Amino acid sequence: MNKLPPLTALRAFEATARLLSFTAAADELHVTQSAVSRQVRILEAHLEQKLFVRLTRRIELTRAGAAYFQQIRQAFERICAAGEQLHARRQRHTLTIGVLPGLASLWLVPRLELFWRENKEIDVRIVVATGAADFGRTTMDMSIQVGNLPGTTSQGLPLKKRMAVDWHDLRADLLFPDALVALCHPRLWRQHPVRSVADLSQHRLIHTAIRPDAWAHWLQQHGSRLGARQAGMECSQYPVALQAAMNGEGIALVPSVLAESFDPQHRLRRLFGGPTPSAGQYYLLTPGDRYDDSAVRRFRQWLLMQAQAMGSTG
Repeated sequence: MNKLPPLTALRAFEATARLLSFTAAADELHVTQSAVSRQVRILEAHLEQKLFVRLTRRIELTRAGAAYFQQIRQAFERICAAGEQLHARRQRHTLTIGVLPGLASLWLVPRLELFWRENKEIDVRIVVATGAADFGRTTMDMSIQVGNLPGTTSQGLPLKKRMAVDWHDLRADLLFPDALVALCHPRLWRQHPVRSVADLSQHRLIHTAIRPDAWAHWLQQHGSRLGARQAGMECSQYPVALQAAMNGEGIALVPSVLAESFDPQHRLRRLFGGPTPSAGQYYLLTPGDRYDDSAVRRFRQWLLMQAQAMGSTG
């Protein structure tokens, strides 16, 4: 580092070499022409090389000066780029979103590219979780949950799901209703048509661990009950259950938002006239002290638009 030229002299040389004028360099650097000329002479003495040919009304770079200028210009550009990168990193925002597994993989993640096109400085970190949102113990900025708001009740299939550990100063934005739809592969239908609830006895029912009682409640809602000898299989998450239905391994009962995301072409047959509403809805939960944060607000507005668009096309 003791061989490094004086930085003020380097800056004066770079401006003079780029503009080929002591006067123009002085104007750019907000100093006098004599100060620029003096700094260039200091650099020439340090390098023991003449960098400029001083003519009557103009200056020119010497061969050594031209070669040196190319190297110095590249170094200055790298310094500027390093500063811009540091500034860009400082300006980036990272949002941490808690999302239910099926909704994360089938609905949210496939849409994130649309968000990043308009919000390149915001990073989104997805935390997959099935439990109630706990903003006091985590770094989550928002959480997408399904259930009922405190003090409210609704008709439909029971949904034993607590959305938040603590509702104090928590804001909730409605995304879309929760409804379950029974799905059957056309091949199974051709083997044993399902025209009534009783016809389900001819098929294997696909259960999911996240809502293990969904089929029992659905059958009860439709005036039937799960038989003791009813064939069934259990999947850990809804994406697995949907794939099992697509493979013709049984009839799945899944949230309609996931069914539409997984099977937008309706290759699976929707049974019994479509979805049956549950006793809950999907909400975006946000702590009050983060609700008006710029990045949080932009993500929330985008998410609500996505939910609205899904409702208008679903």
